[in-house]
Amino acid sequence: MVDHPTNPEEVPTMTTTDVQTIISESGHTRYRIATKLWNMYEEAKEPHWTFPKGVTCEELDVNYNPVSTIKCDSAYFDKNKALWTLTGNVRITNVHNDVVLTDELMWNQHEHKMYSDAFIHIEKQGRIIEGYGYESNEQLTTYQLKQVEAIFPIDESRMPHPGSGNAPQTTP
Repeated sequence: MVDHPTNPEEVPTMTTTDVQTIISESGHTRYRIATKLWNMYEEAKEPHWTFPKGVTCEELDVNYNPVSTIKCDSAYFDKNKALWTLTGNVRITNVHNDVVLTDELMWNQHEHKMYSDAFIHIEKQGRIIEGYGYESNEQLTTYQLKQVEAIFPIDESRMPHPGSGNAPQTTP
């Protein structure tokens, strides 16, 4: 036996590859996680997990059906704060097929909210909304954007056409 000191801030307590697991919260199955690499730093001053090769997380309802799905290129989870930092090609979908795309997103599980200061792209009910700065509940049903831009679909069949008698007339 050789005594070999390790730094718990730099050396994971556990490293797992090709993971598919379910996480319970208060005795209820809440999340399904899949990742290629999961590092746990349980002995660090601030216990945390890292997912340097990306992660997919599904929130499950009481019947184990996905309510929302989050995918990203990498993630960091602060266990004490129950705070996720998701980075790189973050994609969130909910049960209504609403989509949120961004490069960085924070998810606070204690406060049940998501937020970001990065550029955000939202596709909801046939509309595209973009902006910088975002805050939402976990279900993506209530949200606020800062510096907003929006793109709304136009039904051209309902638009008046020149010469049809329905278009506004102009005189030179």
